[in-house]
Order: sequence, then C-alpha cells, then structure tokens
Amino acid sequence: MTSFSKSILWQRKRNAYCYLCKKSYSDILPSSASVLIKNNKNINDSKSTDNLKQIPNDKEISQEFRLNDVNIQMISKNIYDQLFKGTANSINCEIIKRCQNHLKKHGIDYHEYKQMPDVELKLPKLQGKDIIEHFYNIGEKQCSPYRHLLLEITKRQLPKQPKVWSKQAGWTKYTAQGSTAVPCPEDDALLFDVEVLMSAGKCPTLACAVSPKAWYGWVSEPLANGRPHEVFDSVRYEDLIPMETDGAKPCGDLNRPRIIIGHNVSYDRAKIKEQYWLDKTGVRFMDTMSMHTCVSGVTSYQRTVLKSKSDPDPSDEDWMEISSLNGLSDVHNLYCGAPINKETRDIFVEGSLEDVHENFQQLMKYCAGDVVATYNVLKELLPLFLERFPHPVTLAGMLELGLAYLPVNSNWLQYIDSAETVFEDLKLESQQILSLKADETCRLMEGDAYKEDPWMWDQDWSTQPLKMKKSVSKKTKTDTKPDDETETIETESIKQGNSEILNEDYIATLEDQIQSIDKKEFKDLSKRFQHLYDLSKALPVKRPYLAGYPAWYRKLCTKPDGSADWSPGANNVTTSMQITPKLLRLTWEGYPLHHIKGEGWGFLVPFSRTQEEVEDEPKLPLNKLLETCPMLVSKEQVDAEAYMLPKTVEEDLGRRAYYARKRREEQAAANQYHGLGVWSGIQIQGCCHFFRLPHKDGPKYKVGNPLAKDFLNMFSQNVLSAQGNEAEKVLSFGRMMSYWRNNRQRVMGQQVVWLPDTALPATLATSTQRYGAIVPQVVVCGTLTRRASEPTWMTASNAHRERVGSELRAMVQAPPGYRFVGADVDSQELWIAALLGDGNTGVCGGSAFAWAVLAGDKRARTDLHALTARAADVQREHAKVINYARIYGAGQSFAERLLKQFNPTMTISEAKSKAAKMFSSTKGKRVYRLKKKYMEGFLDEDIGDQAVEMTAYQATRLAKLSGKAVSDMFERPRWEGGTESEMFNKLEEIADSA
Repeated sequence: MTSFSKSILWQRKRNAYCYLCKKSYSDILPSSASVLIKNNKNINDSKSTDNLKQIPNDKEISQEFRLNDVNIQMISKNIYDQLFKGTANSINCEIIKRCQNHLKKHGIDYHEYKQMPDVELKLPKLQGKDIIEHFYNIGEKQCSPYRHLLLEITKRQLPKQPKVWSKQAGWTKYTAQGSTAVPCPEDDALLFDVEVLMSAGKCPTLACAVSPKAWYGWVSEPLANGRPHEVFDSVRYEDLIPMETDGAKPCGDLNRPRIIIGHNVSYDRAKIKEQYWLDKTGVRFMDTMSMHTCVSGVTSYQRTVLKSKSDPDPSDEDWMEISSLNGLSDVHNLYCGAPINKETRDIFVEGSLEDVHENFQQLMKYCAGDVVATYNVLKELLPLFLERFPHPVTLAGMLELGLAYLPVNSNWLQYIDSAETVFEDLKLESQQILSLKADETCRLMEGDAYKEDPWMWDQDWSTQPLKMKKSVSKKTKTDTKPDDETETIETESIKQGNSEILNEDYIATLEDQIQSIDKKEFKDLSKRFQHLYDLSKALPVKRPYLAGYPAWYRKLCTKPDGSADWSPGANNVTTSMQITPKLLRLTWEGYPLHHIKGEGWGFLVPFSRTQEEVEDEPKLPLNKLLETCPMLVSKEQVDAEAYMLPKTVEEDLGRRAYYARKRREEQAAANQYHGLGVWSGIQIQGCCHFFRLPHKDGPKYKVGNPLAKDFLNMFSQNVLSAQGNEAEKVLSFGRMMSYWRNNRQRVMGQQVVWLPDTALPATLATSTQRYGAIVPQVVVCGTLTRRASEPTWMTASNAHRERVGSELRAMVQAPPGYRFVGADVDSQELWIAALLGDGNTGVCGGSAFAWAVLAGDKRARTDLHALTARAADVQREHAKVINYARIYGAGQSFAERLLKQFNPTMTISEAKSKAAKMFSSTKGKRVYRLKKKYMEGFLDEDIGDQAVEMTAYQATRLAKLSGKAVSDMFERPRWEGGTESEMFNKLEEIADSA
C-alpha cells in the first residue's frame, strides 16, 4: 500500500476507534496531522498493521509518540495537551500527496526517520488562553511599566534650561526655585547624556539629565576642583556617575521601574556606577538610535551613499527622504526637520582639561542641547516605533538586552599579561628570523647575484659610498692642505659589501676591552689593526648611514640614537612590510610573488623565452625564472596588445565592441592560464604575465599583504609556499599572533571597573581575588534586521590552541555564589524559515527545506547543510555558511565569492556553475503566471484551466509587446522547483504585504 493510500485510509477512519490507543484519536489530532500510538496491545488486523509498517516496533512505542504524514515526530502528547487546546484542523489529501512527492523529488526518503525519546514534562500554567496570549502577556508584564514612563515623558514639556551651570562636584538639581546639590536624580524617567574628555582617558567629565520636573548637571571631581590635565589609564569605581545612590546608600526603592533614555545610550550606561553591581536594579535603558534603526535604518549600500560627498543617483532620492545615518544630528534632522550643531564637541575630542575649564558653561549648554535633541527625537519616534512593533515582547527584549553585563576577576589581568608576553616573544623571534633573512639576502650584492634573483631583482640596490679624507691635518709648523680636499677611498671591505661604520664610541669600547689583554698580545694586535686606527682619523664629520649597504636594507635598520636598547641590524622588519614576502621567497602555485604599485601583490608567469630591452628599470631574470617555473604554452598565440586597448580608444567603443573585446580578453587568459590568479592584462618586459592574487571580496580588489590572515589557509593547501624552515616558522608565528595582533587594542581597551569591598557581597569582600565587571556597549538594534551589535564580544570566536589570546570568552567568569545560565535556540533562523515554508501547506516538514531541518540527520547526510553541500558539491562546513548567508538575503554572486574563498583551487567559471546549480536546486526558478483575463487572444491552442507559466524574460517581453506592465498581466511571481521555494515565497509575501 502506498503512503498516499495510507493517508487516505487514516482520513476515512479519523472518527473511528483506535485499537492501538483504546480511544478516539480524533480527540487528540486528525491523522492527517498526526498518528497517536500506544504500546499496549498487538493488533491482528492486517489492514491496520499494513498502515503502520513505518511505525516503530510495539516494544519501542510509548503512549506519548506522535507522528505526522511525512514522518516528522511531533512533540509528546502530554506537552501538546498543555500547550494547545482542542484539535487541529485536518489537511487536504491532495496537499499531503503534493508534499510527499516534493520530498521524493529532492531525494528525501521520508519513510526513513529516527525516533527520538518522548518527554514527559509539567509546564507552568499558560498566562492566557493559548500560547500566543501566553507570550503576549509575559511581554506586557515585563515592559508595560517602562512603556508607560516613555509615553508619559513624551506628553510632558521639559523645564527651561538653567542660565548658569554650577561647577560643584557631583549632581546639582535645577528647578524654578534655584539650584541645590543632590546625591543623584530621583525621577523615574530621565533623558541622559555623558561627555568624556578623550585626551584624559575614559572617565566621565560632565553629564546632563532632564525630567519633566527638573534639570540635573553632574561635574567630575578633577574638573570641579580645577586640577591640571591628567591622563587616566583606567576607570575607578569612584570616578563613575551615581544614578541610584549617594555613593553608598540607595536613594529610594532600587527595584522600582525607572527608564533612562539616550542616543546610543549604551555608551552613557558604561559611565554609571550602579551598572557594575552584581545584582541589577529596576533601571532600564531606551536607545533612540536603536529605535531609529528599527523604523528608518539603512542598508550598507545606503550608508555608503549617504556618506559619499558626490551627488546621489536619482533613483536613490526616494529612500533618502525617509532615512538617515545614525548620528544624533542626522536623526534629529530626519524627524524634527533641523540638524544640530556639533562643533563644540571638538573640545572633548581634541582639547585638554584646561580647555574644558575655560569653556565650562558653553560645554554644559552643548551637553544639555544633546539631551533636548534626544527628547525631540523621542517624541516623534516613539509613536512610529510602537506602531511598527506593537508586540510587547519586542520592547521587553530591547530593554533586557540593554543590560548586558560581563563579570571578570583577577584572571583577566593575568590573561592580558600572558597574552602580551607570549605575543612579544613570538614577535621578537619572528623579527630575529626576518633580520637574519635580510642579512642573508644582502649578500646577493657579491657579484651582482641579485640581478638573477626572481624576487629581489627589482629592489633598490643602490649604496652610499664612504668618502674618506685624503689627508689628515697635523698641528705642525708646516702648512698642510685644506681639510675639505677629499677623495673617495673604497676599502676592500666596502667592495665586498661588509663595511662597518667606525666611530669614536666603537673605538673607545675596543680600548676598554683590550686593557685586560696581555701586553705582548696587545702590541701584536695593535700593529695588526693599526691601519683601522689610522682610518678613524680620516672619517668625515658627516658620515653616511650604513655606507656600502643597499637602500632597501637601510630602511629596515634603526639609526643609533644613544639609547641602551639600540642594536645594529635589520630590526624594523615585520611581516606587514612590503619587502617581507620577497625575503621569505614566497611563491604562488610555484611562481614567485611580485608587487606592482597600484595593482597590489601578484605573481609572474613566463610565457616567452624572448625578452624586451628596457631602460631605466632593472632587467627581469628570465632565464632564472624559466629554470624554476613552467612556461605557459597557448594553443593560440594571442597578442595582449590586440585586446588591451588604450583608454582613449576604449572610451569610443560601443556596447557591442566592448563586450566582444571583453570576451577576447577572458578567452585569451583562459587559453594561457588555468590557476587561481586574477588576469590583469599586464605584461612585464614582454616575457611574463602579471597575475594578481585573488582577493576574498572579488577580482576587482587588490591584495595588500599575502601574509594576512585571509591567506593563512593557502599555506596548508600548498597554493602559497615559502623556501626554508625559517620561513615556515615565521608563517607559523604569524598564525599564532594573528588573533592578538588584530584584537589586542579592542581587548586591552575594554573598560574594566574593579568593585570595592563595599559594592560586593559579604562572601566576596574578604576574598583575595579581585572582582569587577565590563559593561559592553551593546547597540540593541544595531542592524537593519534588528540584530544587536558590539565590536568585541559579539564577534569573539572560540578558543584555538594555536592562537594567542583567543581564550577571550573564557575570561568572563561568574563569581562564587553565581552561575551562568545558558539558553540558546540552536539554528533558530533555520527553524523560523522552515516554519514559514510550511505555512502554505500546514504540514510540518512538508517542504524539503523544513524536513531537512526537522528530521535531517547529519550522519545520514540528510540534514539541510548536507543537502546543500551535495547540490553544490562542496564541504558541509562551507555549505553551512552559505545557507545562513542565503537566508539573510545573500545573492548568487556572494555565494560565488564564498566558494572561491573556501576552495582557492576552484576556477571562477566553476564557482559560477556551482553557485547557479545550488540556487537552482534550493531557491528554484522564478515563474510568472499569466492572469486569466489575458490568456484569451494571446494563445492559439485551447489550454483549458491550465496555468500559463513564463520565465522573467518571457513575461517582460510579452508585457512590452502588449504595452502593459508585468504586474498588470501576471500574478505575483513565485519560486518553484527548489527545496526552499515555499519559504522564499512566504518571505516575499510578507514583504509585499507591507
């Protein structure tokens, strides 16, 4: 009996008695949605047994087991009964059959499934009649007090600003009756802004707050007492701004709901004292910048257009009128119709504490002006935000996410010290190896060997000669020749490229050392090296630096400065310098790396044994290059100049000629080279092609450093290689240092505040361990999709044994008596996408995408990522990245770049083919259905009720011929034929509904 026949049978029996369960299973779920089975009794009925042959053995079945028509195991019965009231609607048999055929089409055998253990769990009582009301009521309970405060403050008028601001340390309250010192603002709703003098560190300098009742001003102790400018390396607990206490005692009930509003308020929150406590209070923070991003945020492209100084494209004018950048001035201009002046801010950015003293009143007015601007934005933005996002869970989530808190202890300091020590040791050893490589390469001066070196032939090998005095002036009665008469004396050592500077300090050091030598030996040595002593008298007063050494080497050395840390040699060389890949003799696919200004890094590929004569530039060592590199042989000899036309000619080409020329260029490159290099059309001295190294962001970008982290995996694939064990060591050290080098400034720049004993529980106050906290500056809605953003912690990767400092996340440690509670919905984006895909059918797992998410098995290669990997012929790990990128809207070109990054040996055409195949099998093809009223007259044959489907090209062509718009003649286009077509159709339906 087929699966479809079974579903029909269950449909007909849905009101019958279930012998397996001894009850009417229509009371639980229609069989079209689920099958309920109880491990109770063997059934001898042949029909029933046949219907259940895909169901596990009786001994393995529990009364909680539920399965739907595509063998997706549903939640256990006891949990279902607690969450859902009543019975589910039955599903049409035709829909079930269509879903089953769809799964078979995409290679999914839904008969095979893995039974998971049933769960018996007593859930808390629902806060409503169903699960929808339950979450609504919970969100409403959490956010309603704060929403009320937000609405209340927008309905009230702000008091007038004080004309004169007090310079007294701490908080000062300003009302119509005058000013008075207060420990902290006592209002439940406040607009707040903090200013920090950047040149003095991260301590707050001054702040302003306002409520409908009063203004508040806060002044730091150094500013109030007129102390001179001082730089603080860290922020002390005492330097922070109190908002709920007088420094020790609470001002009012700490658990009462209070709201603090600011623009990018996470920055201001990090300056508040009570936010570093282990136990949180009733204060929450509302960010107008995040609200703006939710309502009128911009994409990365739109942000680039708004920041550009050039005139925008006319097509961009529509969205530019309803959106803006995130800065307070831009947001105020968008919602209130006028920008705000931010010039005074430069004093905080560039000035000193003395400048703040002199401009105190002006700076306080500036800070208060930002508070007023935030209030104006809030009044206009809050109604739009609540209209756009009416569900209380959205607001509750934003308020809760604004309380991010990271506890640390003394291990944090040890972590930084350890990472710094290891990093500096690796850096020093790497520099020593590179210095020795530079010394070794410098020996190529002997016999002009550098001219035959495939890497160093184009470097600056010019030297500075050491000019010695022709004669030395002596204090005698006889007149001597003028001292300035000199001639060039080239000693034997200079000719060999091994000369050293002789100076008085060096000679004095030698004299001190030889005092301990035997007198006889001293006399012998003195005679032997007397000529060196004589040469010291002939040294000119102004001596050239490292005479006899090549110019590229001199750039790597530090000039003597008299300090004790100075040492001779190429001590300035690092892996980020342009000379380093050449010193390490790096190759790409066996070809030596080469750098061209304006083109970045690439490699030389010989294609001819004849070489053009060049003037005023070094000659390429073609013969040496051919000894180590294979020469390209093309079936068709293509003259590069035939298709690399000058710009003046290119500008005159028509569209047809341009694309014809472009095809010849690509074909010429393809005929000669099949590696990973990017064709540039540049020839070197008529015998070598210059291919650019592939950039991770696409062929139009240039590579600035082949030793960057993006190329580290190329070494393991032997695409990028080096000569000698020393080079491998440097590259290994580079991998180990890469994480700390890229993140050390952000990690060491974290504002760690160590809590005093008075702010700690009694059990921790007596501990020898130090306890503190980091308040991360999380923008709760930092992206257009309302995802939170933060530059360090939200992008922190897992620890790697070979990466110094990568254990950053492990340094966030709960103090004794506290525990971290983790809650993570694994692959929640995929689950939501699967739910949307099943929304049109009502069958859980009815689409291939949803079935793979719900029932796919990684080991059986039936999970979503395995299906995509099989469709695109890539590794599962790579398919996982591509899947998430596609769900968030990445297109085919982005997938092509990812494929090239994952597999550097893949050609561009192969990447295009795989990406196209992947999108065809997953997203499907765009189909346009002609509306019924337009079928007659356009089609000759009688097609009855059959739908007329066309591609985008065909639909556009037909609409153009008919003189109508595509949307007038065709239904909304749909994706069909892919594993994710239904999901994308639902997403577009939601987007169009707005």
